[in-house]
Amino acid sequence: MPMTLATKAAITCETCNLDKLCIPKGMKRSGIGDLKLLVNRNNIRQKGEAIYHAGSPFRGIVALRAGSAKLLSFDRNGNEVIVDFILPGELLGFDGVSLQEHNCTAVALETVNFCHLPSHQIAALALNTSSFYQVLLQRSCNQFDAQVQKVMLSRRSAEERVAAFILQISDRLKIRGYSELEFRLSMSREEIGNHLGIAHETVSRIFHYFQTLEIIEIKTKQVKIIDKKKLSGFYQE
Repeated sequence: MPMTLATKAAITCETCNLDKLCIPKGMKRSGIGDLKLLVNRNNIRQKGEAIYHAGSPFRGIVALRAGSAKLLSFDRNGNEVIVDFILPGELLGFDGVSLQEHNCTAVALETVNFCHLPSHQIAALALNTSSFYQVLLQRSCNQFDAQVQKVMLSRRSAEERVAAFILQISDRLKIRGYSELEFRLSMSREEIGNHLGIAHETVSRIFHYFQTLEIIEIKTKQVKIIDKKKLSGFYQE
């Protein structure tokens, strides 16, 4: 997913092109004005660098402006388990709210640019903006719903999981104004397999199988959906 990091110093929560997807969505204009004064912008992490670590203190909510990231946890043997992939306009940090300590690690899949709303500013903003907590609650519930869907998907076949994954990325990119039919997967086959609970060799095999069915075309990490309806039907079978 090629996302440009070029930004202008004048960009604020009121002028950002992600305002309908990020924290400001659902907030009154006056509330967005308060928010822009509290958010730290243009934080950069390179590929492989952590945005925050599991076990670190909760320091606030993170909103990706450009680039993508993976949210991961670890099992009892210390093996990495990828919980989710995060796209621009999506929020990170809710895993640290309940205990005030993160139970996941967020890592950049490519160069990312993100905004940060410090934890000590959240209460202050809530006092002045009645809709703010409602917005955060909605975002956290959306993430919970996504995890429920992931659990349900884990009961499906490997082919259905991969089809659902491609469709999900496609739909999420469409919402963000990017092409739903041609995009770059910033994550590796190993990371996709980890996330879906299947071997990376299986992911590669299914990608090849979908190509033989002329549903998709894949060149390295570049994906082109040839027949989205057929791909959707395959998942629904």
